[in-house]
Parts: sequence; structure tokens; C-alpha cells
Amino acid sequence: MTGNPKKIRIAIKYCGGCNPEFDRVKAMAEMLERLSRTVEVVPLDDERAEMLVAVEGCPTACADLSGFKGKKIVVLSSREAVESFILEPETVRSRLPEAGCR
Repeated sequence: MTGNPKKIRIAIKYCGGCNPEFDRVKAMAEMLERLSRTVEVVPLDDERAEMLVAVEGCPTACADLSGFKGKKIVVLSSREAVESFILEPETVRSRLPEAGCR
């Protein structure tokens, strides 16, 4: 379709789920459905990923993200954080550096 901005390529990393305070998988499914025109999910090891979305089940946010240095990382550790991410797709785009993430 003409006039649509390029989709943001995101990779998604889930925590281990040891103490989830919300249904992470359901929240991500809803998010991806609602942002289907804005984001494209790529594998974690895909160099084209512009952003890593770390889905953490609680505020401790203990998933190891050290392997993703140089990537823009957004941590979503509550249902409210997921909802904020969904409601502000242009904010998502504005978080990316002009030249992309490397």
C-alpha cells in the first residue's frame, strides 16, 4: 500500500516466567494483532531487528539481555506497559535511531 511507513522489525525475548504477574503470551498476541500494520516480528538472531522487546513477567525483569548490546531494548514488565506500547506506535518508531540500530 502506498503511503504506509516501513514496519519496525522487532525481536521478542520472553523471561523464564518464574513469577509472572500477567499473561505475557496473551498480552504479546494482542499487541502484535493491534500493531500488525506497524511492526514485523523477526527471530532473535536476525540482524535486521531494529528493536528488542523484552517481555518480563514481573518488575524484577531478570531476563539476560547482555547478548543484545547495540540494539534498542524496550522492557515490558506489566500489562500496563504493554498497553502503553500498543497505544503509542509512533513513539515506538521515534525510539529508533535515525540510521537504525547496530
